[in-house]
Amino acid sequence: MGRSIKQSFDSLEDEINSIESLLVKEREIERNLYLEKESESQIIKVATFVDLLFVVGNTWRAEFQVNLSNKAKLWTKQGVPVFIQNQNESIYGNIYQWSDTKLIIQVRGDYEWEGEEYQIRKWFPESTYDLYNEIFKKVKDEKDSPSYKKLKWILGYSLGDKPIPPKQSKENSPLERIFSILDFGMVFGPPGTGKTTLLMQAVMEIKNRNQSVLTLCPTNFACDYIVELACQNGIRVVRLGNSTKIKENVLPYHIDHLIETHPDQKQIQNWMTELKVIQKKINSWKRKFGKEEREERNQLRKEAKFLLKTIRDAETNIRTRLLDASELIVSTFAGFGSEFKKGREFDYVFVDEATQSVDPGCYMALFSGKKTFFFGDPKQLGVNYSLPEHESFDSFLEKAIEHDSGERTIFLEKQFRMKPEILGFPNQSYYDNQVFTHPDLQFQNIDMMKEIFGSDSAILWIDTAGSDTLEETEGEELSFINETEITLIETLMEKGLPKESTTIISPYRGQVERLIQRANGRWYTQTIDSFQGRESEIVILSLVRSNPDGEIGFLMNPKRLNVALTRAKFHLILIGDSATLCGHKEFQDLYNYIETHGEIRSIYEFME
Repeated sequence: MGRSIKQSFDSLEDEINSIESLLVKEREIERNLYLEKESESQIIKVATFVDLLFVVGNTWRAEFQVNLSNKAKLWTKQGVPVFIQNQNESIYGNIYQWSDTKLIIQVRGDYEWEGEEYQIRKWFPESTYDLYNEIFKKVKDEKDSPSYKKLKWILGYSLGDKPIPPKQSKENSPLERIFSILDFGMVFGPPGTGKTTLLMQAVMEIKNRNQSVLTLCPTNFACDYIVELACQNGIRVVRLGNSTKIKENVLPYHIDHLIETHPDQKQIQNWMTELKVIQKKINSWKRKFGKEEREERNQLRKEAKFLLKTIRDAETNIRTRLLDASELIVSTFAGFGSEFKKGREFDYVFVDEATQSVDPGCYMALFSGKKTFFFGDPKQLGVNYSLPEHESFDSFLEKAIEHDSGERTIFLEKQFRMKPEILGFPNQSYYDNQVFTHPDLQFQNIDMMKEIFGSDSAILWIDTAGSDTLEETEGEELSFINETEITLIETLMEKGLPKESTTIISPYRGQVERLIQRANGRWYTQTIDSFQGRESEIVILSLVRSNPDGEIGFLMNPKRLNVALTRAKFHLILIGDSATLCGHKEFQDLYNYIETHGEIRSIYEFME
């Protein structure tokens, strides 16, 4: 059932080359997907350049006058990558702010901004792939380094040279084990076992020891959550990364904001005022002007460059001091790129959500820390690749745990999230019944459950078999939708399921988009993949597939099912067609489990 593919290589070099070619294919497919979508919906055909604002470092904000079509409004959201183009320039950026008539794009790098008219197209994070290439190059260039040795050991090469960490007894806590391992380790945390809590406890201990620590995450959501926890614990934290993709309450801890509000900023502001005056003069020139005007403009450009260098040197100095004084630095892999290139090293590097982390990101972590720990769950979803065949390859964390004899793998066995009935099936199917519910865990019952369902079962399957339900496909990507399940969800929410403690998840983007449209703000919906790492008191899982052939597509992936079944704390409600789904052993086993430990109900009980 969608098991991962074990790849074997003769050497670490072969493995790195294989990952490199995989990412070349990914970059190519992403670029082609965007170029194929040259529809009205993906491009703003006329964007008039209005103004340029210097922010910090090599970050600028370019303002454009636009007239957004209804289709363009669907994708113009903060943080979305874009490609800005005219005859003279091609510039990558991210949307910072927008309205129907104005678009502000944040870009990195110095450009001439020649000409008034540009096209702006939705794009993909091209610069991230450039960073991966730089990581591959560094790894290949430093084959004699301690970091390269660690990479060989962690991936199962030259295991005979691998040092053995101190022996541990069962009495040692996970935190004690982290500090007894002197090179690298893996924290295998099933759902709800407190991976991030342990990570924060380790950060506190590192702070007490006056040592340095970096935490890298594959997603901005995970980074922001760690920053919030660090603030609650009184840790001086600095957030790196693209500020257009960061939660508002985390922005005060972002490096750009800290530089902008630094006491030394007063002098920089004076230079910035001078720079704005010069830029205004440069941008006011018309296309037709003589030799003298051209020379004057060139002179102004020289002055602007000198001022920019002065500002940047001053800011670099502030940046270095802020990072040196921090007790924790948090970043996505892409956000840490510039510091990685400078060779900044830490006593400890932690990778959170390591299952979802690309291999070069994990190499980066090993090459940035004296000691490196990877936190994650190899039984959950890995990297979200564009090519389906790539999704079946093992994640870096899976390979690391598989090649470890157990000395560096810290398994977290106590879960603090869900009722035992919700844990039961994933525990027996994916974790060999090694996870147990902490005895002090308190559960609350939600009153409305009894009113709506006539019982307060922790796990419930509403079976749509025998009804007129049928899946359908829609949209450019032909994602699946099930209108019967959407109507049922609407009915349940109208009956009084609490909006603030209920999340609706589904494997299919089409179903999620239709649910969001139908909800109109009345409930919260996410794909299973994007809800990994999160939790909700009540989870409704819309399984969508309903067809006479028993086809279930990527629902065959046990990792996706594991994620879906382990998000709920108190109540998990599945909606699905048993006739379609139970032709597959894992769903038949799940159905049997719910029959014994929860309830199976027919959709007819809930139809008016």
